[in-house]
Amino acid sequence: MRIPINLPQAGVILGALLVVGLLTGQLAMPQNNDQAEVLFQSAMNKELVSGELEQAIDIYKKIVASYSNNRPVAAKALLQIGQCYEKLGKDPDQSEAAAEARTRLAALRKPAVRESGMATRRVWAGPYVDIEGSVSSDGRYLSYTDWETGDLALRDLETGKNRHLTKKGSWYESSEYAEFSAISPDGRQVAYGWSNKDDFCDLRLIGVDGSKPRVLYGDRHLDWIQPAGWSPDGKHILATFFGKDGTNQIVFVSVADGSARVLKMLGWRMPVKPALSPDGRYVAYDFRPQEDSSQRDISLLSTDGKRETALIEHPANDLCPVWTPDGKRILFSSDRTGSLGAWVIQVADGKPQGPAELVKQDLGKRILPMGITREGSLYYGLETGMMDVYTASLDFKTGKLLGAPKKATERFVGSNSSPDWSPDGRHLAYVSHRGTMWQGSFVVCIRSLETGEERDLSPKLSYIFTPRWSPDGRSILLLARDAKNRHGLYLMDVESGTVTPVVQNREGVEVGWTRPTWSPDGKAIFYVRQEPGNKKTSLVARELETGQEKEVYRAPAGVSVHGSAVSPDGQWVAFRSFDQATGVVAMEIVPTSGGSSRELIRVEKGENIPGFTPLEWTPDGRQVLFTKGGSDPQDLKFELWRVAAEGGKAQKVELAMDGLRDVRIHPDGHRIAFSAGQPTNAEVWVMENFLPALEGSSK
Repeated sequence: MRIPINLPQAGVILGALLVVGLLTGQLAMPQNNDQAEVLFQSAMNKELVSGELEQAIDIYKKIVASYSNNRPVAAKALLQIGQCYEKLGKDPDQSEAAAEARTRLAALRKPAVRESGMATRRVWAGPYVDIEGSVSSDGRYLSYTDWETGDLALRDLETGKNRHLTKKGSWYESSEYAEFSAISPDGRQVAYGWSNKDDFCDLRLIGVDGSKPRVLYGDRHLDWIQPAGWSPDGKHILATFFGKDGTNQIVFVSVADGSARVLKMLGWRMPVKPALSPDGRYVAYDFRPQEDSSQRDISLLSTDGKRETALIEHPANDLCPVWTPDGKRILFSSDRTGSLGAWVIQVADGKPQGPAELVKQDLGKRILPMGITREGSLYYGLETGMMDVYTASLDFKTGKLLGAPKKATERFVGSNSSPDWSPDGRHLAYVSHRGTMWQGSFVVCIRSLETGEERDLSPKLSYIFTPRWSPDGRSILLLARDAKNRHGLYLMDVESGTVTPVVQNREGVEVGWTRPTWSPDGKAIFYVRQEPGNKKTSLVARELETGQEKEVYRAPAGVSVHGSAVSPDGQWVAFRSFDQATGVVAMEIVPTSGGSSRELIRVEKGENIPGFTPLEWTPDGRQVLFTKGGSDPQDLKFELWRVAAEGGKAQKVELAMDGLRDVRIHPDGHRIAFSAGQPTNAEVWVMENFLPALEGSSK
């Protein structure tokens, strides 16, 4: 299940600042620790931690004035100026600072954003931007999922107006939502995947006016269906089928009768987004050539199933192929220069013609193509979210923050999350995502608090969500997916990085998406187990030595369980429940031996609590911590709260930051580590006028 995070509305000047920030390179901070970065972090602390917005603006303006040569940092400073003015409720268009910002923006716009006449520009940003849809062939419309409701929607790129094609209400309450969509060549229909409440999916069609909705294909053995494109005559839909058993297929689905023809059995391999040639004869798709490799290559497959040719074989990550309208070239993303850029290779009769050439470098860290128009404009999605690990000290008796939070590491800024302290308190483990949105490596970093030395462990896993250190300090429990995309719990040896599966998804039973927890003696783990469609959600204890499981708590029908935390004495396990019918979130505890649960606090519908942020006990076992947001879903500011284990009124702790989550208390009972930032921030961009440059280069 996808968990979207809503983002604050951006103003006009803010949008302009963000455009420049991205066009000047990547928004991520460079790794050298120069004075501009030091000032920037100081300003961010004043803005996000202490709320001193005027002082933060002054520092940002100083960065722009004194360090304009450091273009990424200057662009980020300009971005934050706009955000600060929005938080203050002031109109930046009428401020003297806005005029200065525009001057600086003009200075930052360099000819480098145009290469041989081509240009890139942002066409959509703000809350609920989704990049898993497609652009119409005339460039007028963009299909997408509105993650406020989960409905399929259409955006008019000329007017900026959005219109729902389905009307299912809240995806979170109904467990039904659209994901991935493709507009037909004639612009009259949209094919889309639809997740049903019973945990199976359909391939569906609907008119761009919302008329004639129908289910084209459905299979309860499929975990997901991803439409990727249409045949030129509109008679077939190219799609990827993802099976519940971990096997995947590239298929053609008939629009007339819904019959499916398999083009390629992929096994465990999972392409990002296959692309059909304009003449309908070939499919280009990316894949990992080896199970233990994070790199991707690109292959060409004939739609008659008679031939397959390697298009790109390179040590770099090559992914997301897109055909040019004439079918003579394929654009693709590659990080072979050190950053993700757009490359092109000529093709003829299903074979590569010559080497690949660079078209545009530094597109961004995480991109996804959304299609190319008849005129040759490439639309693509860009994820710009950043998460980091912070540490701070708290006085839990008074709830006061003892000093401003500090980043735990300056390596790979914006890509770090999910911290956990070692049992002896001497080390901090966290997850770092190295690479692009759809591939790359997940590293478990272990930082020594005494020396500051960091050691990277690269287990053979495709995704790592959360680490949890074992009580003896010898291993780390990971909620992750293995190289074959099997979701489950894995034990990683702290010294070697080798992993051993503990429990994986199997037919009819799934491991929940929330962080597991250990028993204090290290003999058992507690995790959320669910049936497909959340028909039954349970909190279970699993003995590591025998593999025997015991159901500690079974949620009532329509109620899901999220997170788990065992008390220091091992007697209680805390969890968060969500009632889909009423929207009520409750904090509950239940004996680890099983029995009835006891409610500590409840939050009524409308208050914003991150549903997948684990709870945390204080070392004395007297309090349970949780994070809580406001009633505005677009406000990413979350606060740290505490409630007594006996129940009663919750109290706010003096800590609030954007995206605050994953709070972990050091064994000394004073220091904490946590994640904060904006994990998912999406925008839609277009690259224009690059085809004439390609034609010129081939003459």
